Order: sequence, then structure tokens, then C-alpha cells
Amino acid sequence: MNKFVLILLFAFTLCEVDIESMVFKHFQRFITKYNKKYDSMNEYLARYNVFRQNLFRLVDNGPQSYETGMSKFADMTAQEFAKTYLNLDFNAYALINTKAVHAKSKNAAPDAFDWRDKGVVSDVKDQGSCGSCWAFATVANLEGLYALERGEVKTFSEQLLVDCDTEDSGCNGGLMELAFEWLKNNGGFMLESDYPYKNKKQTCQQDSSKFVDMKVTGYVKLGDSTEEFSPVDEDEIKEFLYETGPLAIALNATPLQLYFGGIFDVPSWLCSSSGINHAVTLVGYGTDSKDYWIVKNSWGKSWGESGYFRIARGKGTCGVNCYITTATVEF
Repeated sequence: MNKFVLILLFAFTLCEVDIESMVFKHFQRFITKYNKKYDSMNEYLARYNVFRQNLFRLVDNGPQSYETGMSKFADMTAQEFAKTYLNLDFNAYALINTKAVHAKSKNAAPDAFDWRDKGVVSDVKDQGSCGSCWAFATVANLEGLYALERGEVKTFSEQLLVDCDTEDSGCNGGLMELAFEWLKNNGGFMLESDYPYKNKKQTCQQDSSKFVDMKVTGYVKLGDSTEEFSPVDEDEIKEFLYETGPLAIALNATPLQLYFGGIFDVPSWLCSSSGINHAVTLVGYGTDSKDYWIVKNSWGKSWGESGYFRIARGKGTCGVNCYITTATVEF
């Protein structure tokens, strides 16, 4: 819980300050910090009301083991947040999973590891209001594989997938395996600089003469089960991450709307693995009061820990151990 929420909680206890005035001033600072724009006074008042409700929800929930606060999504209802940002498409998941090549890890990994320290992770990006998390997780995985082979980080185009991938649904959701299969059949993909992100679906404008010098040949999934949302031992995930590079994963991100920092940790009854809805990139792990994963998100650097979040490791928090995949490539 951040400092302002603690102050507000203290103010509620004393009942000696104008609570509404404090909330309104915080909303004004929120607008400035995140450069929010509202089209009318009605929208402004509606967003203020949502902001106010989210703030009081934090106060009601009390202190958490991780830091919560009024993130860039604090003016959205939980339903709006989920509809816009949490729309990984699992309609074809069962079919895709039965066709997957399943892998197992082979080597012991160190106690802590972070691919960012090895120079193979690109900067955090922002998917905006387009439901394209699947494209960002796909591309981040490919960027890591390229950097491991070539020794340099290049940023690849999510927009190409949003516009051109006929297996997925652009801003309305998708699945990393479908994207890997489409890229395999497409024959290549492009750099971000040659096909920049536009935060919306457009007419496909790919140029095969500008394809990157790496081809996708397929994908593998960690684990040996063909059952939907089957958990994988997290020590095995740790080893696979260390062997392979940054991994495309998915989890239930519903409670992350107001995450600010620290090791995210909630019980399964508050964040079920059956509610997996968001694609992200697993880049490392460590221990600090508890074991955790380091996860790269696609909500910009102003969210979370400079665009990343840490989540408890070893107990399947929010289904973080149920969906682990990586592309296979050739150069």
C-alpha cells in the first residue's frame, strides 16, 4: 500500500480532515502524472467516481504483502480493465495444446538469475488500449532468442502481428502458439523501426524484403501434459528459463490493476489459475523474503516496477506455472 493510501487510512481513523478534498487533489495529481485526457465534464466526473471507488477499495483491503496504489489504471473499473488489457484468446487453446511439442528441462539452474543482466531483454513497451498482450509476449520471446544467438538486442514489430496475423484477432486477443505458427508459415517478421506500433489494427503492410535474419520454425511448451492449464513444477520452469532464454507465459492478471511494486502474492481463491487472461514474458527469478519470478509486462514503464512485476514463486500464484512456451527458430 503506497504512502497516500496509508495517509488516507489514518485520516479515516482521525476523522479530522476533509476526505473528499484529499481524494480530489490526488485525482488531479493522478491526471497530471499519467497525462490523462477526458473528452467531457461528464467523463471527467465519471472517471473521478471510479478513481474514488478504487481508492476506497484499497483502503478497505488494508495492508498487503506487496505494494498497491493508484496505478495508471486507477480510473478504470475492474470490468473495463479486464476487457481492454486481459483478453488472451483461449478459444483454441485445447486444440493447440494437443498438437504441441512438449519439452523438459535438463540442467540445474543457479539460485537467482536475470536475463536482463545478460543483455538479451529489450526495453519495456506499452500495448496501449489494444488487447495485443499476446503479440508483445510473442515478440519479447523472439527478441530474447535473437539476442542470445546474435549477441545484440533488436526490437521486433508487434504491429505486424496485430495487422497481418490471420490466426489471431489483433486488438481483440490472440495466443502465442497461434502467432508462432503463423510466423512460421509467413516466412518472417520485421523490425519495430520498419513497422512501428500504432495501438490499433490496420491494413497489413508487411515487406518481406525487410524480414529479420531469423525464422520461426515452430514452438515448444514446457511440461508433458496435454490437459488445459496443467501446472508445471516451478523448479523445472526455473531450469528451462535458464537454459532457453526469456519465455512467453500467461497468468491471471486480474488483481494486477492496482499493483505498484514488491512481490505479488495472493491466495488461489483470490486469483485462480482457471482465470488465465494475460500474456507476459518471464525473464528471471530470485529470493527476497520469499522466492519470486521476474516478469516483463507490456503496460509501459510507468506501471509496476518500471514496467516489470515480481510474483511469488513455488506455489502456482495466479497460474504462473500453467502456461510456458517458447518459439523454435533457425538462422
